Amino acid sequence: MPRDKVAGGRFLKPFGIAGELKFEAYLPDDFPPDAFTVGYIAHAGVKPEREIYIAAARHLRGVTWAVRPDGCGSPEEAAEYVNREFLIRRDLLPPLKKGEYLYQDIIGCAVYKEDGGLLGEVTSIMETGANDVWVITDANHRERLIPVISDVVRQVDVPGRKITIHVLEGLFD
Repeated sequence: MPRDKVAGGRFLKPFGIAGELKFEAYLPDDFPPDAFTVGYIAHAGVKPEREIYIAAARHLRGVTWAVRPDGCGSPEEAAEYVNREFLIRRDLLPPLKKGEYLYQDIIGCAVYKEDGGLLGEVTSIMETGANDVWVITDANHRERLIPVISDVVRQVDVPGRKITIHVLEGLFD
């Protein structure tokens, strides 16, 4: 994904008869989908991204919204958007607080132990109730789980694509 855009969510399936779709929001609650009226839809294959406008958005529950892209007036027209991600220009997002990062900033970062040893790279992020967990995959495709807590994560250098962690006793046992 281009670094100048952020995945704001994904269109799920047509909802109702007026061209709405169910939409899964990726961003935290303080960045609601109804705050973004313009974005981009990524197409599979060789088609370039296309700018779209969101004519209406309403919260359903949890991270699920009902959204209607501009010009979309039927379930058949809404079907074009199913399973596509809605991208938002990064500069439209409010600034993140110190120590906050978007998932796309963390995924792909190299993870090192404090002694400099490379553990692998962050390949996905799991949300748990208490804290996130980074899935680190090494060169042998072995996965390790790293809790995102201050006792473990020592430094996050997003521009340098590098994370340094403290390996607690028993963390990898």
